[in-house]
Amino acid sequence: MRRTLIEIILCLAICSIAATAYGQHTSDDGPQPPPAVFFKLGLSGVTGDSQNVYAMAGGKILQYDISSMSLQRTVDLPDIAGPPKAPPPPAADSGNHRPPPPPQSHGLWASGNSLYVLAGPFIYVYSVPDLTLQNTVQLPKPELP
Repeated sequence: MRRTLIEIILCLAICSIAATAYGQHTSDDGPQPPPAVFFKLGLSGVTGDSQNVYAMAGGKILQYDISSMSLQRTVDLPDIAGPPKAPPPPAADSGNHRPPPPPQSHGLWASGNSLYVLAGPFIYVYSVPDLTLQNTVQLPKPELP
């Protein structure tokens, strides 16, 4: 059981490292935002209840039986829209590069008969244990002071 948990944590760490190490592409129009699938692959998290462990990695939610740590079910995360296209940099020769976009918020929480998945600006509510998507809530944009 410890070995499987270590493998899950390593998988989540690798996905997080890959997401942070991703560089911006350059073109004639300036830097392009990464594809939406990139943001989905960078999301990771682990939670559990009395019967199951849920892991979010590689754009999927994985459900494991807690007693045997055997994979019970896998569900794809919904597509997540990436940030809007970045404006072109002021001068191509200046050597100034735009910083990478801030990481998307993400996490999991199991409570009662629901699994709550925070992925970017959305909360997805899945029913437990069948992992069917029940509801999607878009979080309001934060107001700047």
